Amino acid sequence: MKLNIFAKLFMAILVATMAMTVFMVIFTNWSVRQGFADYQHQDELDKLNQLAEVLAETYAHQGNWDFLLNEPANWRAALTQVGEGRSLGRLPGNDEPFARVGQALSLRSFGLRIRLLDLQENIIAGMAGHAAEFERRPVTLAGQTIGWLELRRHKPQNSEQASRFMEQQVRNIYLIALFAAGVSLLIAVILVRHLLRPVKHLTEGAQALSRGNFNTLIQVKAGDELGQLAHHFNQLSHSLQRNQTLRTQWIADISHELRTPIAILRSEIEAMLDGIRKPTLERISSLHHDVLALGKLVDDLYQLSLSDAGELELPDEDVDLCTVLQDALEAAETRLQEKSLQLGRPACDHPLIIRGDGKRLFQLFSNLLENSYRYTDPGGRVVVGIHSTPDNKQAVITLEDSAPGVPDEALPRLFERLFRVDKSRSRLMGGSGLGLSISRNIVEAHGGKITAVHSRLGGLLLRMSFPLRTPSSSSNAD
Repeated sequence: MKLNIFAKLFMAILVATMAMTVFMVIFTNWSVRQGFADYQHQDELDKLNQLAEVLAETYAHQGNWDFLLNEPANWRAALTQVGEGRSLGRLPGNDEPFARVGQALSLRSFGLRIRLLDLQENIIAGMAGHAAEFERRPVTLAGQTIGWLELRRHKPQNSEQASRFMEQQVRNIYLIALFAAGVSLLIAVILVRHLLRPVKHLTEGAQALSRGNFNTLIQVKAGDELGQLAHHFNQLSHSLQRNQTLRTQWIADISHELRTPIAILRSEIEAMLDGIRKPTLERISSLHHDVLALGKLVDDLYQLSLSDAGELELPDEDVDLCTVLQDALEAAETRLQEKSLQLGRPACDHPLIIRGDGKRLFQLFSNLLENSYRYTDPGGRVVVGIHSTPDNKQAVITLEDSAPGVPDEALPRLFERLFRVDKSRSRLMGGSGLGLSISRNIVEAHGGKITAVHSRLGGLLLRMSFPLRTPSSSSNAD
């Protein structure tokens, strides 16, 4: 069975919580028991120090340890003063050495796990055993050591009160762990649902996009990775909606552009067939001109579709921009002279080499010169310039013409498909509204950039930049 992301996250948090809870229970249980043992041992060491003070005070009056050797009851009396007299249990008889009492009785009581040694380390009172098993404290009088008290550390006393205390602490640990595990699981459920809420919205949004609902947006409330993903999703939605709008407009514009010349051809041909108009050479020539315009529009659409599909053929070869530009100017000069347009040609003293396709670049420059021919008033000027940037990394080509100019609001849209500043004049001049779009695609396919601004001559200035393959040693002026 495949688990969804909710189950996976919940199981991951559950396993981590359980592992931490088990570790906490084990560690806390050990810590409580160890801490309780340390507490008991420290309490016994405090009593040992108190007992040393009691014995030193008695020693000061007696002058030796005979009061313990001769009267074992004095040892019980000393322990009684520190609250441990009862821990000795039954006192031995006169025929039983007192030093062996600790071996005969239980070793759990404090009083049965201590002993007193003199300076020669002879046992005066208490249990026998190896010295390594005891923890020693000196018995001092006036700064001088008069004997040693030793305590044998033992496991915590399992008295009824101590056992009850430990059982209560362990029970509390288990209850706390169980409560913590329950709270953790509840928080895990809430947290997983909170984390997966944006994912659910993204899934629903993606399903809506797949159904063609491109106006779907997701509210971005977080600044984390999921919030960034939602932001990118909204950008994708905007792009798809915009592309859909542009595609719809594009189809409508193409239909309109094709319908107009076809309607003109149809009406002219039907008029000739009906005998309304005679098929004179002049009328046939007009029809031929309309067919050529329609064919150019179809060719432009085909070129644009190749560019959009990334299938615009660009051989990877060295191309001299100066040579291609000069060839395009030579080809366009005669046509520009038909409208008495003065052509300002650049001086290309040094080659400017880029990687690309010379035929496409020739098409680019021819399109731009043809655009200037169509939309520049007779008797105007067309000035072309080419130079390299100071760092010799870019080749810059400028083409500007004289009046009429382009309105400010139209400048950003000049490279849009089928956009015309003056539609009636554009159709009269035979323009399809695709020339600048194709030109931009050719420039960008060569890794360049094209922009349009107002010209100082009163018309339009187009500026193109291309990355140079071999930096030129000098700049070329206009």
